[in-house]
Amino acid sequence: SRGLGDVYKRQVDDADYVILGQGSMIATAEAVADYLREQRNIKVGVVNLLMFRPFPSDLVTQLIKGKQGVAVLERLDQPLAADLPLIRELRAAIGHAVENGKAVEAKSIPYPGLATYRSLEDLPSLYSGSFGMGSRDLQPEGLIAAIENMLPGGKHQRFFYLSIDFLREDPVSPKQRIHQEEIEDSYPSVRSLAIRGSENPNLMPPNSITVRMHSVGGWGAITTGKNLAMTLYDLLDFHIKANPKYGSEKKGQPTTYYLSAAPEPIRVNCEYIYVDVVLSPDPNVFQHTNALTGLKDEGVLIIQSDKPSPESMWASIPEPYRRIITDRRIKLYYLDAFRIAREEASDPDLQ
Repeated sequence: SRGLGDVYKRQVDDADYVILGQGSMIATAEAVADYLREQRNIKVGVVNLLMFRPFPSDLVTQLIKGKQGVAVLERLDQPLAADLPLIRELRAAIGHAVENGKAVEAKSIPYPGLATYRSLEDLPSLYSGSFGMGSRDLQPEGLIAAIENMLPGGKHQRFFYLSIDFLREDPVSPKQRIHQEEIEDSYPSVRSLAIRGSENPNLMPPNSITVRMHSVGGWGAITTGKNLAMTLYDLLDFHIKANPKYGSEKKGQPTTYYLSAAPEPIRVNCEYIYVDVVLSPDPNVFQHTNALTGLKDEGVLIIQSDKPSPESMWASIPEPYRRIITDRRIKLYYLDAFRIAREEASDPDLQ
């Protein structure tokens, strides 16, 4: 249901816990809320603030009144500020609702239109979370962490970061270990600022197809992914979603492209951890990346290769990855797409 075009809510009326935020994470939050209701019987609702100015205090104070907990998630941090922008506005709106409650016996309340909070039971516990630091991906696991933090028996940490580890549990080198020790000496509580969820479920719709492509910047993988997505849309009438991970700085460097297609809307807005197919135009992918990460058992791997026989192609894959392919019964295909390009296109740029 919608309120004045300023706020969108989903399953809030009967919710005990609410995720409140804006932007691309809302769709994933809705999928997580559905999952937690179905699998763990936790009543979670989602509020999407479509309007920031003027702040919809009247709608929001009504929606969150009496909830056990509200996690306000924002894609930034302001370390020297008392609060992040969204939760700062929310606290001000709640303050007005409390003032209404104190003036309830008066002839008029000071903030008409806002909710009236008369007791502590009306006040939800507020939790502030920051995500997306350094363009980090927000997985369903991060949103589950925000909910688990509010549950009875949870950490009840009032400010936290999602999808980031300030310190590694197992430093990759002695130099990094020393660096981390210096950080922890200067900021003793830094490790606890990051919280993690207990699981990272696959929230793709039934009968969906998820694809990850490994390529090199400048080889046209992004265009290829877009063409593949539109082909799936045109032929199957599927909903599609594409998440390229690249930039101008990636010219000549490894790039990753995520594609999904499903017969119903796809609500997950993040990199795909669980994939059905891996396409690798990059023949050297195993030299720098584990291209099998997240590929499902009996999934499909298609890789560029100019090897003259299946035996030589198989031998070119490092032994640890051959073992994974065998153990997980992954279907492996290869073709010399570079040769096909030379045969079909005369222009070097087009090749």
